[in-house]
Amino acid sequence: MILKGNQRARGRDLALHLLNVDDNEHAVVHELRGFLASDLIGAFKEAEAISLGTKCQQYLFSLSLSPPSSANVPVSDFEAAIGQIERRLGLSGQPRAIVFHEKKGRRHAHCVWSRIDVGKMRAINLAHYKLRLTDIARELYREHCWEMPSGLIDREDRSQTVYTHAEAGQAKRASRDPAKLKAMFKACWSGSDSRAAFAAALREHGFCLARGDRRGFVAVDAEGEVYSLSRWSGVKAKELRARFGLSDDLPNVEQAQAALVDDQSQLGPHEAETAYCEKERDERLADLVQRQRAERQALAAQQEKRRISERQQRKDAVPKGLRAVWSRLSGGLDAISKRLEEDAARCAQRDRDEAQALIDRHLAERRALDCELTRPDIRQELERAFGQPRPSAGRRTYHPDPSQPLFLPPDDVPFTKAEIRARPDRVLDLLSDKQAEFTRTEIATQLAEFLDDPLTLRAAIDVALASDKLISAPDSEPETFTTKDYEAARANLAATASELAAAGGFSVGARHIEHALSEENARLKRHFGRELSAEQAAAIRHVLRPNQLSAIVGLAGAGKSTALAVARQAWEAQGYRVHGAALAGKAAAGLQSTSGIAARTLASLEASWKAGYEPMGHGDILVIDEAGMVGTRQMQRVAKALQERGCKLVLVGDPDQLQPIEAGTPFRDIVETSGAARLTEIRRQTTDWQRDASHALAAGETDKAMQAYADHGAVTEENDRDTAIAALIEDYLADRKANGETASRLALAHRRKDVYAINQAIKTGLREREGVKAETLFDTIHGPRAFAQGDRLLFTRNDAGLDVRNGMFGTVMKLNDDELTVRLDPESGSEGRTLSFFPSEFPFIDHGFAVTIHRSQGCTVERSFVLSSQTLDQNLTYVAMTRHKAEVTFYTSPEIKRPSVEEKPKRVRQATSTRTGPRF
Repeated sequence: MILKGNQRARGRDLALHLLNVDDNEHAVVHELRGFLASDLIGAFKEAEAISLGTKCQQYLFSLSLSPPSSANVPVSDFEAAIGQIERRLGLSGQPRAIVFHEKKGRRHAHCVWSRIDVGKMRAINLAHYKLRLTDIARELYREHCWEMPSGLIDREDRSQTVYTHAEAGQAKRASRDPAKLKAMFKACWSGSDSRAAFAAALREHGFCLARGDRRGFVAVDAEGEVYSLSRWSGVKAKELRARFGLSDDLPNVEQAQAALVDDQSQLGPHEAETAYCEKERDERLADLVQRQRAERQALAAQQEKRRISERQQRKDAVPKGLRAVWSRLSGGLDAISKRLEEDAARCAQRDRDEAQALIDRHLAERRALDCELTRPDIRQELERAFGQPRPSAGRRTYHPDPSQPLFLPPDDVPFTKAEIRARPDRVLDLLSDKQAEFTRTEIATQLAEFLDDPLTLRAAIDVALASDKLISAPDSEPETFTTKDYEAARANLAATASELAAAGGFSVGARHIEHALSEENARLKRHFGRELSAEQAAAIRHVLRPNQLSAIVGLAGAGKSTALAVARQAWEAQGYRVHGAALAGKAAAGLQSTSGIAARTLASLEASWKAGYEPMGHGDILVIDEAGMVGTRQMQRVAKALQERGCKLVLVGDPDQLQPIEAGTPFRDIVETSGAARLTEIRRQTTDWQRDASHALAAGETDKAMQAYADHGAVTEENDRDTAIAALIEDYLADRKANGETASRLALAHRRKDVYAINQAIKTGLREREGVKAETLFDTIHGPRAFAQGDRLLFTRNDAGLDVRNGMFGTVMKLNDDELTVRLDPESGSEGRTLSFFPSEFPFIDHGFAVTIHRSQGCTVERSFVLSSQTLDQNLTYVAMTRHKAEVTFYTSPEIKRPSVEEKPKRVRQATSTRTGPRF
């Protein structure tokens, strides 16, 4: 830390300076020690009154502590530094005041001691205090591993922009930055070799070279402030005269000011734009500071209310009456007192941590604003230098709260490096778990994640390629492989599916089918003025056939859920029990709410079978929704189990939406070999051109669909990722203001770090536009997250006790220090239920303004906002651009531009053969 101290009097003036919030964005009295007064002005008056009993004139010692601009220094480190300083200077135990200032995204501290030793009634001598402070400053830089300023290494290398108190006072009167002012005058001096050049350099900065009252050289600004060139440039008067000559022909101060005022009345476009930008900066800064002050006041009020409640709870915990007597006699009172003291200390530390987290976020916001507001200055300089038109003003960008970092889960790797080194062919199991086919390069890449030594890696590749687990696809270019285990699962599934499709025994009477169709047509006509389409009726009749395997392929928003609801009615009327399942908990919940089929996850169903519990019996029917996301091995296990139990399997999904995380595309394969009913009439989107675009996305014509959205103004292109996110936030908040909180909307992105950035930005935008709400910071599995009333919340794990599913959304209705009350989103037109829980017990939550595209499959909202990325493929784009009913906007920039999709014919799987050995 840079330490600057001085002995001084005039305590009232010093107190007013320390409490000044015009020059400082935040000024907080952190501590008053050893004073009877409870405010800063009263404390310094008290010190002055005591000093009257001595001969000391400078009764205060004022010290400023300024850490490096890049350092994030907590209060405890400031307190430790102050304690060390007062010991070294002999001020231990003296009354002191500590005040924190924040300015331009930096935080510094002031500590003021009374120099009067009341026991001796004399001032404490602070001999050589500047040298001592310099030594302490060096030690602090070494202790914290900060980069040592050159001025602390060698006094001769001190910064040339260091200013005196007199210069600081003059700069303050002129509302200027003293460091920048000093640097400007020195730059003008060093960059000129004559009086004319120096005068021109000053004029560019809004100053005029003039003749002072004593015939010296001065600079004058448009407000009439006079600056001594000898003082501000650090040049002796005789050096000025040697370079500039006599000053007799220069204008006096009044003439110079009049000339500058005349110049300002004829501002050019650059100067006018600069003035406008400065006004905009001031307004933006004032809004930010006002909001931050309101947030701090809200936190202080919330903490004070909580402190009162906690003190009362601790008071109530102290035994009273006979219990108190017994506690004293038995020694239990000491244990209770110790426990209450520890609880009070924990609560105090929690309050300090909350305050520090808020301050850190505010400092980061202020630095981000400074960075953003300097960009117009850079653009103006480029325009002046190169004569090119200035780009349009940049958007307000957002930065994540540093107190709410993103925690990404570690990769689930079943093998250690030692196990892979001992058995390199284990890597084939890793690859085969996620990929149906892979190349030699992918094998080498996977091994390289475990093995660092090139020779060991080369040998391991040879061992893996020679493994008897491996199967090679003939005539493939480049050569591709799979494993015997995967190929066996694929072949078994193909055989099982073929047998199920050929088998019967699940017929439904025509009477039940017609009744279910007529009931649904009547309901649709009553509520929506329409009936089931011919496609939907055909799909319903298809799955109600007696075959033991049926499938429906439905485009996004084509009405699959409606068809399943009708089929369920017919099956149940015939006496069948209908069960539902899906890969994800959210999809299972969606299936249940939209079709009335009781559903669970596939993992839960398999776990029941493994545990010996039989949730399904002979003659039951299982409907698997979002079947396109199920991998080959899992589909094979489920199909085989159903065949053994004499159950029917109904697969529903879209093979062109998100692909399985596990290896294989079994739903696509089954549809191609066994057939399926198809729903191609889009019902989700409300306009014809959007439905056409959805058809293009389903057909793989991604570029055509995106061009349609661009032609209708639904693609926003910005300069970079940050401004693209800013544009998304502006539109999201504008839609929230126009249509209210109850209208459904969702922001989407592929990468988790983009989703995190959008959620953080929306939180910041809500604080700025809708005012400050009391927030509580909870520890979640994804990192600390601050929630306020009205925030959107996402559940990220299934929980039977709370009856929530991974991917469910809700709105925060009420919160306190350790509990959240959330209203779940209504499903299928029903009212959403409300639940309360403790995040400390169930931390699997996150902000729900934005989610990944994978989580969004199966969702339907009025409006969606999609952020582009270079990882968006054809399937991801299809899902992302079909979640909306009314509107969707796609946000992109050159650095996150979606790659163009070239249509390629699907590769036909060829027969595989066992590999006999490596060909490398």
